[in-house]
Amino acid sequence: MQYDQHFDGKIISPRIGEEFRIALPETRTAGYRWTTVQNAAPRCELLQEQSAPNTGTAGGSGIHIWRFKAVSSGTGKIELHYGRSWKSAGPEQTFTVEVQIRP
Repeated sequence: MQYDQHFDGKIISPRIGEEFRIALPETRTAGYRWTTVQNAAPRCELLQEQSAPNTGTAGGSGIHIWRFKAVSSGTGKIELHYGRSWKSAGPEQTFTVEVQIRP
């Protein structure tokens, strides 16, 4: 299953052993990046994190993808912050999902 910005603030419910992805747009060429604040550990395992440029265009936006695996039942939280690392005013945007892992 893949989740995007429309799932911000929602609850997702994978089963133990299921993998899921979160994919969010980012503009790395302008210095904007997503950073992981919470990754639902130990309920979830972060398997992979990558940024991919938008194909077919020079510069511009791309997509940041996290791939997780649900490893134990219970509840966890994934929180991601978006912004420029050199700005200390806090994130420009946040993304949060509550993960309720089912047996």
